[in-house]
Amino acid sequence: MATPDQTPELGHGVVLVRGGAAASARWVRRGLVAVRVVPLAGWTGVYLAEDRALSVAPYDVGLEILAARRVPTRHRPAIGLFVIDGCAVVTVQARGWRLEQRWIVWEPGTGIRRTPDLPALPAGLIVDVAGARSRTTAAAVSEHFADTQGQPLDVLIGLVRLLGLPGEELLLGEIDESHERIDPSPRSIAAFDALVAEEAAHRSENER
Repeated sequence: MATPDQTPELGHGVVLVRGGAAASARWVRRGLVAVRVVPLAGWTGVYLAEDRALSVAPYDVGLEILAARRVPTRHRPAIGLFVIDGCAVVTVQARGWRLEQRWIVWEPGTGIRRTPDLPALPAGLIVDVAGARSRTTAAAVSEHFADTQGQPLDVLIGLVRLLGLPGEELLLGEIDESHERIDPSPRSIAAFDALVAEEAAHRSENER
């Protein structure tokens, strides 16, 4: 069993989405990285099957790709929990027609780090999306993130327990080969790589 001071090869990260695992499989197949999906209590867990995406570098870091992946309306709300670049990262995509991903980035010794390019994630929204109003409060979540001590994985596990969310074992990196593996479609990879190449060519043309 993995423990918080062990870093699995795939890193630490899981996305919890609404909807069944079969429907989630169709969605993740349109992504860039191989994942596994598993039914959980009230959620579907999505976590990495490979550490690298199949897209061109530098857009091939699996955890970053999974963290930034937009979740369609029928699978929201969604909560992402990751350890990226030594920070605890929490993302929320709320229910509703408007898609906006909100972020908390917590850094050891600093606490919540200002990220002007990423919409901030209020503590109350985390509680609402998790359906945890009867279990905890926004003030308790804020207090949790106010502590600047500890390691990023400890912070994420503490949040999962505070909210009563499933998937702790996935976040710890306990890979189960029986969980369905979903590989991205070649069409999705080709379309993304073509877009990256087009944007690079456009930038090059403007710099001349």
